[in-house]
Amino acid sequence: MDLEKYKKSWENQPVETNAVSNIDVYKMSHSKSSSVVKWILIVGILELIFWTSLTFLIPQKYMEVYKDFKLMELLKATTYVHYVVIFVFLILFYRNYNSISITDSTKRLMNKILSVRKTVRYYVYYNLGTIIVSNIVLMFILLGQPDVLTKVMNPNGLNIETNTVITIFIVTSAILVVITFTIIWLFYKFTYGRLLKKLHENYKELDHLEHLN
Repeated sequence: MDLEKYKKSWENQPVETNAVSNIDVYKMSHSKSSSVVKWILIVGILELIFWTSLTFLIPQKYMEVYKDFKLMELLKATTYVHYVVIFVFLILFYRNYNSISITDSTKRLMNKILSVRKTVRYYVYYNLGTIIVSNIVLMFILLGQPDVLTKVMNPNGLNIETNTVITIFIVTSAILVVITFTIIWLFYKFTYGRLLKKLHENYKELDHLEHLN
């Protein structure tokens, strides 16, 4: 039964019946919140599996570029650190899911919902920030080796000025970063954004319930 129907009906009921209805609404909000947090964990795990699988599908010739710039060790180190951070977030997602108990008071459940939303937002901010920061740092590193960059960008040795090659590199890189950032932002908006919206709706229901008591 829809929560809105409960909300409209419990206020006009006798005190005894209203108390029972409040408990029912709390149970429904608890169940929905637990389900949303579980889906946040599932989406996070699937996302980690996707990005891990994607690294094995990258053609070897693209990895040669990192070898040319002597960035393989840096790439490995940053990749390991990134996966450790993602794994820590997944642990936090699991703890959030596991911590929601049916015996929690309304106020305690509301605080846990706020904690879940905060954790997810930090996760999204971290991933989007990583895209921007890592690409800016990488761009400066590559621009610091113009001769190697020119060789990589112009493997056939065409008669193109170094400044032109660098300009093309900067413009192309900026466009790719914007496209990548937008795609991932839209993905997070569609997945985590919708889940957080549901959590916010549950929070409002619990807040309303708390004020009735």
